[in-house]
Formats: sequence, C-alpha cells, structure tokens
Amino acid sequence: MTADLDARRRALTDFVSNILVEAAAGTGKTSLMAARVAMMIASGIEPSKIAAITFTEPAASELEARIRWTIAELRAGKIPPALAKILTEPLDADALARLEAAAPRLDEITATTIHGFCQGIIRSHGLAAGLDPGSRVVDATVAEALFDEVLAEWLKGKLADSADEDGAIATLAKDDPLGVIERVRELAILRRDHRTASAPAPDFSSRPDRTFTDAVGAFSRWHAAGPAETGTADLIDDLERLAAFYNETLVSTAFPELWRLTQPPRIESMLPRSIDLQPYRRMAAWKSVLGAVEGQRRGDEASARYEQVSAAYRALIGSIAQRLVHELAAALNEVIDAYEVRKRDAAVLDFDDLLLQARLLVCEHTEIREWLAWRYSHLLVDEFQDTDPLQAEILFFIAATSPPTRWEQAQLRPGALFLVGDPKQAIYRFRGADIEAYAVAKSVIAKPTNGCLLAVTANFRSRAEVLEHVNEVFQEVLAQPGQPGFVALTATMSPPPLPFSAAAKLTIDVPRDVRAEEQREAEAEAVAELCARMIGALTISGADGTERRLRAGDIALLAPTHTDLWRYERALEGQRIAVASQAGNALFRRQEFQDLLALVRTLTDPLDTLAFGALMRGPIVGLSDEELLDITAALKPDADGRRRFQLRTVADDVVHSLAREVLVKLQGLHRLAAELTPMQLLAYAIERLNLRVVMAARHGQRNARALANLDAIVELARPYGVAGLRAFALDLQRGWERKRRHPEGRVDVSGDAVEIVTMHSAKGLEWPVVITVNSSTRFKPQDQFVYRQSDDTLHWIVGGIEPPDLAAARSEEEFREARQRERLWYVATTRARDLLVIPDLPGASSRSWSRVMDLGQKRLSELRTDMLPTSEVTNADVLVNEQTDAIFLAERERIDVASEPILWDRPSERDPDRSADTTDSFVVDITSDGQRIVGAGALRGNVLHKLMEEFLNGELPHSEDEAIRRAAQLLGQLQAVVDDDANDRRPDPAEMGRTALRTLRMPDLAPFINRLVPEIPLWAAAPPRYLAGRADAAWIDGDRIALVIDWKSDVNPDATAQGAHAAQLRDYLSVTGAERGAIVYMSAGHVSWIEP
Repeated sequence: MTADLDARRRALTDFVSNILVEAAAGTGKTSLMAARVAMMIASGIEPSKIAAITFTEPAASELEARIRWTIAELRAGKIPPALAKILTEPLDADALARLEAAAPRLDEITATTIHGFCQGIIRSHGLAAGLDPGSRVVDATVAEALFDEVLAEWLKGKLADSADEDGAIATLAKDDPLGVIERVRELAILRRDHRTASAPAPDFSSRPDRTFTDAVGAFSRWHAAGPAETGTADLIDDLERLAAFYNETLVSTAFPELWRLTQPPRIESMLPRSIDLQPYRRMAAWKSVLGAVEGQRRGDEASARYEQVSAAYRALIGSIAQRLVHELAAALNEVIDAYEVRKRDAAVLDFDDLLLQARLLVCEHTEIREWLAWRYSHLLVDEFQDTDPLQAEILFFIAATSPPTRWEQAQLRPGALFLVGDPKQAIYRFRGADIEAYAVAKSVIAKPTNGCLLAVTANFRSRAEVLEHVNEVFQEVLAQPGQPGFVALTATMSPPPLPFSAAAKLTIDVPRDVRAEEQREAEAEAVAELCARMIGALTISGADGTERRLRAGDIALLAPTHTDLWRYERALEGQRIAVASQAGNALFRRQEFQDLLALVRTLTDPLDTLAFGALMRGPIVGLSDEELLDITAALKPDADGRRRFQLRTVADDVVHSLAREVLVKLQGLHRLAAELTPMQLLAYAIERLNLRVVMAARHGQRNARALANLDAIVELARPYGVAGLRAFALDLQRGWERKRRHPEGRVDVSGDAVEIVTMHSAKGLEWPVVITVNSSTRFKPQDQFVYRQSDDTLHWIVGGIEPPDLAAARSEEEFREARQRERLWYVATTRARDLLVIPDLPGASSRSWSRVMDLGQKRLSELRTDMLPTSEVTNADVLVNEQTDAIFLAERERIDVASEPILWDRPSERDPDRSADTTDSFVVDITSDGQRIVGAGALRGNVLHKLMEEFLNGELPHSEDEAIRRAAQLLGQLQAVVDDDANDRRPDPAEMGRTALRTLRMPDLAPFINRLVPEIPLWAAAPPRYLAGRADAAWIDGDRIALVIDWKSDVNPDATAQGAHAAQLRDYLSVTGAERGAIVYMSAGHVSWIEP
C-alpha cells in the first residue's frame, strides 16, 4: 500500500471539489488523470462535458489513448493499475451500464493541448473576435517565414527612403551594413513575442552626461590634492579623455548622435570586446607608495571615487541605450502592425494568436464564457506547472461562477477544475512558463471556498537507490527561497540488485585548465566506452518484471544544451553503436545539408558553377578533380573560347557516362523549377537522384539520422511555395554561412540505438539507464536585447554595459534562471529506472552546468564495469530465402484476386470544358444556322466557367465592362501556360464576357439564379463503381439539392455530344438526389432540362 493512497483515492472519486494535485516525478500522473476521467464517466458525467488538457500533442494523444484503455479495462471487468488500491472489486452494474452507454461517445471528450483548446474556442466564436471564419493555424516555420517576409519588405522600404537618412535603420546600416539585419531582427522577434511590452524613454533632464564628467573631475581633483600614484594618474588621464568625449553631448537626442556616443574612444581600463570599465585594482600600488596603513586608506578612497565614476558611466550608457531602443522599438511597431495585417489578409493565426484571441473571447464576452462553462463543466489540466498567466486566466475564467475582475480573484464552480502539476519540474521559462503563475493558481485553489491541495509521492519508476540519492541531493536545494519546496519521493519498486550501486559516478580525469571542448571530448569517449561495456552485459528488469540484458535503446544520454553533441554521437558511432539523436541542433552543418544546398543552388541558377562543381565533386555524385578537368577539356569552346562545364552544357558533349546521366537529370529538374513548389521540386530531386539510396549506402547500418535529415530539409522548403526557389536557396545559404542552429530530423527510436536527448525534451520520459552528459558547457551569455518580466519592458545592453537599474533586474532574472537550472537537474536525475550515472568533471568551469549545484558525486561510488559479466550481444539469425518463382507467382495471384482495384469514374474529366489541357482541343464544324465564334474550345470553356463561378459568388459585378475586363484577365493568365502563337484562334474577351452575362440573364434560370451555389464537389460509392465529380452549380433548398446546373460552352454540339452531356448530368442527379437538372448551352442561349 502506498503512503499517498488517501490522496489518490480522493483524486479519483471526488468530482465536486476543485483539486490541485502536486504529483512528483514518476508517480503516474497520466494514468491518474485517465483513471479520473473513466470514473467520472462511470459516475454519470457526460463525455462531452469533459476537457482533458495538456501541453504537448504527443502527451494529449497518449492521454486520450490511456483514457480509452482504462475504460475498456473497466468494461471488461478488470481493474487498471491506477485503480488497484481504490477499487476492491469491479464496478457495479449501474457504473458499467454508464460506461457501456458512453463508449460510442468517447470521441466527445476533448483531449487536446492548451493551444488546441483555444483553437476550438476561436473556431466556434471567431466572428465575435472579428476573425475570418476560415482562418487556419500555421506552424512555427510558416509563421517565421511570414514574419521574415514582412520584416524584409519593411527594411527595404526604410533603406530606400531618402527622407529617412537620419533614422534608426539608416544609421545602423551605415555603421554596420553586414550586421544590421540580424540586430534589427533580434529586437523585432523580441517585440513580436512580447506584444504588450514597451521600451520607456529615459529621462535626460537629470543630464547623466554631466554627472559622469563631474564624477571624473572630482576624482581628478581628489588625486591632485594628495599623494599621487602613477597607475591611478594614468587611469584618470584616460577617464578625462572619455569625459571630454561625452561633455555636453545629450543636448541632441537624434538617433545618429546617440549611436555615435555608444562608440567612445578606447582606453586601457576598458574590458576586452566591451566599452565597460574594468574594476579598480591599484591597492597594492598604493601600499607600495604610501605603506600599508596610509596606502590602504588612500587606496580605499581611490576605489570609492572610481566606483562613483564607473556607476555614472554605466548610468550614462544605459540612458543612451534606453533611448536608442525606445526609438528602434517605436520604429518596429510598423513591422508588428504589418505582420498582423498580413496574417489577417492571409486568414492565418500563429500560436500566440490562439491564446490572445481565446483570452479576448473568454474574458470580454460574458455570453461566450457562460457557454464555455456549460460546455466544459469539468476541466482537467495536466503539467499545470508549465502554464503562464494568460493560459491560467483563460482556464480560471471558464471555471468561475461569474466573471471575476481578475482571474486571481475567481470564485470557482464546484468540481470545475482538476489540475495536476509538479512545480519541482517547472523548466520551461524560455517558452513563457511562469512558476509564479502556478503559485498564484495554487493559492486560489487552496482557498476553503474553492478547493483543496493533494500530494502524490509514490514513485513507480525508479529503484530505491536512485530515489534515495535524488532525495538526499535535492532536499535542501528545492527548499531554499525561489523554489517550490521539496517532498521526498517514496519507492515502490524492488527489482533484483545490480552488481554495483544504481546511482554512481563516472570520473572524467582531465587537467583542470583544459577547455570545455576538450572536457567534452574526454567525457564522450568515456561514456561511449561505458555504453559499449554495458550493452549486452548488464541485466535489467522489464516493466513486466522479467529480466533481460541491456540493449542500446535502453540508454539515454541527457544533455542540458545542444552544444557539441556531435562529439558524443561520433564517439558512440566509433564504438559501432547506433545513435538516435533528438537533441541535435546542427542540421545546417551536416554533410547531407551541404549536399542539398549545392543541389538547390544548382537548380536555382544554371550559371552557379561553384554549386554545380560542389555537387558533382561531392559525395552525391563523387567525381574526382581529374575527372572534372577531363570532362571540361573535352567540351567544345564557347564563343569566347572558354570551355565551361555547367548546368547548361549540352549533355551529348559530355564524354563521362555518369556525369552525362546526372546532367540530364539535373536539366530536367531545372525545367520543372518553374512549375513546382520548392518543396515538391526538392522531394522529386531526391527521388530522381536516388539520394536516399546514396545516403543509406554512405552511412551503412547507421543511416537513419541522415535519412531523417533529408526529410527535415524538405520540410524547410514548405513555407517557400510563394516566395519561390531562389528565396529558399538564399535562406539556406545564409543559414549555412552563419551556422544557424536548427533541430535535426527526428529519428524513429528503436531498441538498437542510444538516445541523445536534451533534459528539457526528456521530461515525461524514462529509460533503464540514464547518463547525464555535456555538463562542462558554460551558461549561455546574455543577449544584447533584454525583456524584463517584472515590469514588461524592453532594454538594450550596448557595449556589454548594464545600467544599474537593469543590472538589478538582470540579477533577479539570473536568480530565477539559477533556480530553474536546479529544477532541470531534478528532472534529469528522475528519468532513470535502473541506473543513474553522473559524470564527475573536476575541471569544469564555475559558470558551467556541472557547477549549478552539488550533485553528490563525492558521496557516489565509482561505476565499476569490471564487475559486469561478459556481453551477450548475439547476431540476428541469418534468414534463408526459400521463395521460388512459382511460389512468388502464386502469392502474386492471390494478392491480385484479393485486392480489387478501385476505379474512379470522373465525368468532369471527360468534359471538354474542364479539360486539363488549356489549349484549343478541337475545331467545331459550323452549320449553316450556327454562329461563328473565334477560339471555340476548352480555353474559352474554362474562362466562361470561371466567369459564371465569380458571378454566382458575388465576386464579379453584373456589368458588361467588368465581365469583359475579367475575361481578358483570365485569358491572359491561361495563355501564360499555353505554348501557342495562333492569335487568330484565341477567344475574344468581349464575346466571352457578353456570353456569360447573357447566360446569367436567361429567363429559364431567373427563378433560382440568385440561389445557385457554384462548384459543388460530388462523390458516390456503389461498388464496383466509384464516382467523383464536380457540379458547375446547384440550388440547395434547405438540406437537399433541388437542382443541378451544367454549363456548356459548345457552339453547335451534335447528337452524340448532347447525349454524353445528358448522361453526365444524370450521374450527378443520381448522386445528389435532385429532382431535375439543366444543361445550359451558353453559346446558343438554350437550356435543356434533364430528369433522373
């Protein structure tokens, strides 16, 4: 029996209280929530009233699957493990009857992410927020591309505007033309991600320039009035030069002048690569000049004077920087506004919009909030420690009895909220998660009128030795200020013991003064050797209690950052161990990326001989330098007498067979570049050049990573469907030059590969063996642009100088980051089931992840692999292919008989007016009574169909001039893809416009013309016939189709053609159930009525 049984029982049976469950690591949070949903339904709560929300799509899918499994077990008379101690016997008849009745309606449970939940709110009530009902959500890649496009257009406009030569952008571009784009983009992204943030203007009325020059003057006078020290005198001379530079400079607040002030003359007392001042270090010199006592006194006074100068200097630079960021942020408001307009015009939303718009609907529309409270009477939220104030506000407003002034003051409906979280695992501040928001929500739930708090601590994951070490290490760390408090984990697992301690250290013996890269290299080699020794030798217990030998897939290397993880991948591959890296962030530095970059550049620009040569010489083709020179020498000279081997080279002139074959394929791909999107072209190029085969052969049995990266690069091309191949190539090139960080393709995990995962990504997962790695990495340096959460403001750290007020805020931010790093180590160390290995790096920097806290390595014993038995890695049995030709043919025949192909009948494709070929497909014979129409055929038919569609949709006014103008436009668009110079056979826009307008006004169509809906897709399945078509127009009366219309542009159809038209329309009448249809011969102005 677990110590937290009473808490678990209440969590699974109390449906009238609001509950916050603090469930520690490995306590089965997902199973607990799934069991609660099952018990709620068994108690009579409707599935449609339940919303189970979590924070990632995989977690939401897992939660939904677990709910279904739990209910299925209960319906079968079994007791799931999460309910084993709660239910002493299967459910009674009434509860089972409720589960049986609800089983077909389990899809009504809303199991989704918080963003999916908000999207559902917007989809139902978007009009109230002024959103397009057809708005769709775009992923981060598309949103970034859209934002970059808006930013690029804005930058071009600013740099081209001669009237803005003294503006912020022009000034930055003049000073740093290569770095201005990245600098502006960094602030623009920060401004976009914090839309309510402001950059307040500093108060120059206090004249910080005078304060600084006065402080320098006071320091100089003090030194002149007493005994001198040479080094201090030199320092004062430098400071006086600096003071002269800033003397009376804040008279003008123009951006160019302020930017000039951020580049003062260099003096010796400045820090390297910064304009900040070094600390004062002349005490020893003062004592040498004046003796110990007097030197100490005089040195202390000098130090105090210098600190006054330094503080005034930082305040001055900070004020200048704040004014600069104020001006720049104000200018970037245009970008943010343009981005919002672009999204609205495109009817798209990004992920931030989902939360903001949902909050608007819930908090500012009482009727919508009340409907949502009725629709979702029970909200269950997992991983609640990862919430932010905006998400909490949405949830608490829906759960409130009435709209509160602030969500922190909400009075909650009974049983409305069931929150599960572990504040000790709150590690996503970089995504906006706010541990303070969790603490506020906890205080709201804890009010006696609202609900109660429960603690679940029984761990079902790890061995007792692992948990004992975790409890010992984190007991004091998580109880200090800034942390949520610590609750000890209790063990429930008792597997057979290992040959060594389940929590051990691996000492990396390197000198203390070596660089972090060398420490990583040594750690990677040691860890790889350890993995090779353990695989097949260490015996572990499976989830079902059975014992087996350790496989590669049972091991996870958890890293705090992505830095240099390739070293660990290389070391493992050197031990012939496959790697499944989910932490790689170096896609733009992989060989397969460089291969595809050369391919994309070649297809983009036929004259890019550098890319073409890299492609031919690289591993995709593999020609040597000698072969390339021989091929070039054998070519015919150009007009200028030079021989060039490039994409435009005539393939027949290439004597090398492989080069000629590849060149033909590349030329064919280049011709398709104008017809396909970059994503389609790249995917086809990979197939055409057999790149998957090449990658598989190059990497042998460890090819999964390279193949996954191919798919990742193809996915990069998705947002460039409009921008085109050239924009895609330029972006890839920039990313490669700047070594852009981008996640590699996700490899399907198998039991044959060691996983490398970041600690953030490891949350919620577990492995038999966990080894923490890469802890010698130093913390990320601060960005030049800073968002201060405490007052929602933006700041700019210019020249590495933090002004005093920002330094205090940064200190507060660093304090919060340090506390999160400690929680991240808690997450990492609680992922291990059987064995936790913590490398000991004595030479790690004090600013590295290894020094975040004491991980208890001194108390851990060294891992001794010599105590392991001999590895029992066995090769897979060799399978002999016993299939003969006769067996193969017999199997093929059985498959053919069992697999009856589906043959689609598509009447619309047989309609000449809808022919995919937009050229004139036939010539109409004109009878004596027929009218002569120029250009009769499919091209004319397509234009007429489009005109009728736009008339019926209300896009095109019923005006002859507008109809003719639009016909000319459509004709021009179609002619752009027609290779035909016969202008005398092309349709006449005037004739087509008048014909369409005349059709619209036909008396036979007048009773229902305003009710017609154009372009109705139709499907029908009546095996063995399957029909797919599209009706030109239909009259929808209530919930049925009453009339189907088919426009025909034929000038003088014969009896055979008219019979085919009637047969096509009867098919549509049969599918729709319409009582009649009409074939409208637009050229003749005649309507032919058809009945089923």
